[in-house]
Amino acid sequence: MPKFLLNYWADTTRDKRIEVFRLDLPRFPSNRLTPEYTGFEDDLYALSQSDVAGIEQQSIETNFLQFIDNFAARVLQKMTKTGFAVLTHKERCDWVLFLMSLRLRTSETVLRLNYEGPEYLIESLNEKPEEYSLISETSAPTTLAEFTEKYLPGLIENLGIMMSRRLITKPDIGDKILHMTWWLCNFREQKNYLLLSGCPCIFSSGIDDPDIVVALPLGPKRAFMATKTNRVAGNIRRLHPKNLLMRINESSLNQAEKRVYALDRSPHRFICNRMKNS
Repeated sequence: MPKFLLNYWADTTRDKRIEVFRLDLPRFPSNRLTPEYTGFEDDLYALSQSDVAGIEQQSIETNFLQFIDNFAARVLQKMTKTGFAVLTHKERCDWVLFLMSLRLRTSETVLRLNYEGPEYLIESLNEKPEEYSLISETSAPTTLAEFTEKYLPGLIENLGIMMSRRLITKPDIGDKILHMTWWLCNFREQKNYLLLSGCPCIFSSGIDDPDIVVALPLGPKRAFMATKTNRVAGNIRRLHPKNLLMRINESSLNQAEKRVYALDRSPHRFICNRMKNS
């Protein structure tokens, strides 16, 4: 979870902390923590070796994801002050890249990539063994997969997490988000406030669905929204803010893995009721 996003909740509290609910524990206990000490898992994006095919062990986190977050933080500051009209094309692209990265920055997704990536590569490498046998020397490893592991150690094992960069930057998906209608929803007049889940960016359906809604809470009283059509945007704008806020919070809970972030402990009953019915 990007620290700068959590700060938009923490900065509104007296102690500069947020309430962190554990959804993976009975009765959903919570603690008050600063953004620095929550929202992350050690070595989640780390490679299994210090260097794999020229890529350093922590480079996905320290270079790629941090690069995305730094630009997104600047875009968020700008668009909350002056709106979307003044954003440059590059700034809109930076924001899209951030939204796409949030969809892959969960432990569940990383585990799936780490499982499926090596399986896919080994299957591909061993697809036509006769072609490898024609070009390999007698002293070479028996299969192309064994050859790859010997001369590019760690590549097969780490392929899934290494592929995350390509998945985040997929142009076909990014272009569809880029051309959606964007706006900010304000909930200043509402008693309740928005929650932030460990998987914070909400996609209501597949990217090709004309009725898709993309939502991202940006603070306790504000959310980014995007739709493909004016019809869907109009339907959302006609919802009472109280109902829209509740729907966003329900969606956040539905896709949360282990944690949900809040201003204080007041949403505990809401969390208990929704999680019991999920």
